[in-house]
This record gives sequence, structure tokens and C-alpha cells, in this order.
Amino acid sequence: MITELRRYRIKPGRMESWLSFFAEAAREQVGHGIRMEYAGVDAETDTFVWLRSFADEPDRKALKDAVYGSEWWNEREDAAMSHVIEYDVTFLDAALIRDGGQVVRTSWPAAGDRAGSTGDSPPDGWTSSTRRTYVPER
Repeated sequence: MITELRRYRIKPGRMESWLSFFAEAAREQVGHGIRMEYAGVDAETDTFVWLRSFADEPDRKALKDAVYGSEWWNEREDAAMSHVIEYDVTFLDAALIRDGGQVVRTSWPAAGDRAGSTGDSPPDGWTSSTRRTYVPER
């Protein structure tokens, strides 16, 4: 299993609007088969954090391609990204998972492609920063 830990710094005063958008975005992603694990806000820093999981790297690529290639996303991308100052993604390989009512250890590191090994590129109009976060091109 691969989990993405995603952190977004949201522009001041835009968190409520972002959360309204993200509720819809989460439903859309879950509808495509992406497993949403958690979403939360650090109000002190206007940071939105969420985790989503995939079976493996080929699954991650296929499901992300389906979401980000969809008409739904293409109609909303500019409005969504207008909320964001910067974001970063950390790829995590599962070490412990919940199986029924038990917490069990998985084989680690996972066999096959490493998490995020196909690489992600920033959205149109954004570039990678030196901290490996994505920021708008200036």
C-alpha cells in the first residue's frame, strides 16, 4: 500500500472555501476508487493536511490519471489551486495497517515500485521549489 501525505498552505481567509471545494473533491476521488484516509486543518498555519492511499504504484498512477484527466477536475482545477500558496507530497510505504480489529505489520519495504517512483509533476503554471514543494510560477 502507498499513502500520500499531502500538505497544502491555504491563502489567508480562504480555508472555508477550500473545505467546501475539498468535500466535493474527496467524494469525486473516492468515487474513482482512491482511498481517502484522513483530512484535517492546522488553523494556526492555515495548513490543510490529508492522506490518500493506493494498492501500489500502478494503481496510484491509474487512479490519479482518471481523476486529474476527468472533465470534473478540468472544470475546477484553476479555482481549486487559486486557494493554495504551496503544497508538498510525501510518499509513504505502509509498515503497519489495520486488518479488521487488529493492527498488523506489513512486509516493509514493499516489493515492487517504490511509492511515488513514477514521479509527480506540478500542475500547469506551477514549478518545483528547492524544498520539493509545488508553488505557482512567478
